[in-house]
Amino acid sequence: MLITEEQLKHIAPRMPADLVKEVVAHINLICPDFGMNKDILHEFLANVLHESIEFTAMAENMNYSAKRIHEVWPGRFPTVESAIPFANNPRGLANKVYGGRMGNEQPNDGFDFRGGGPIQLTGRSMYSAFARFMLSQFEMRRTAQEWAELIRKDLKWGMYSACWFFSVAKDLNQLAIDDQMKTIIKRINGGFNGESDRNRYYELCKKWIPIA
Repeated sequence: MLITEEQLKHIAPRMPADLVKEVVAHINLICPDFGMNKDILHEFLANVLHESIEFTAMAENMNYSAKRIHEVWPGRFPTVESAIPFANNPRGLANKVYGGRMGNEQPNDGFDFRGGGPIQLTGRSMYSAFARFMLSQFEMRRTAQEWAELIRKDLKWGMYSACWFFSVAKDLNQLAIDDQMKTIIKRINGGFNGESDRNRYYELCKKWIPIA
């Protein structure tokens, strides 16, 4: 067993009891299939807790005000006025900021393949790679779009996607064993957004999930 309900309650005390139970069950069932031990779990869980707001946000929120759009994507929206057409318009915003990249080719790919699951897979290419993995390893045949919809709704499959992203797509298990948290954050995020919050969870994971 990698983690108990009591341990997760200490790490994420705001998490509802029923969600704690579900998360712990999925971690103990799925994470070992991706080579995770307790040492690796520290880095994995710390980043996933941050990305998913303690497993409560399984789909990327694209519903922003014009001001916030300008703050998040200043290169694409150099003024607040330029962001006004996309304010409170999740589909339009996702298609604008994600369209034409990350394998997104069709008009609605940006929205259809927006961030999903506890670690926020993003882009047609990423979901397609996950679909190929699930077919090859678990003989589960679904399209990339079917997976995108499923992992936003079902925590079990969301956990599979997060484990795959961490252990396979980003190959972070050895970095976790080597305690390279800063490098792991950069590989997951592309930068260091939320670093202090990720590190806060990391220290709690190390405290409450002893390796020995």
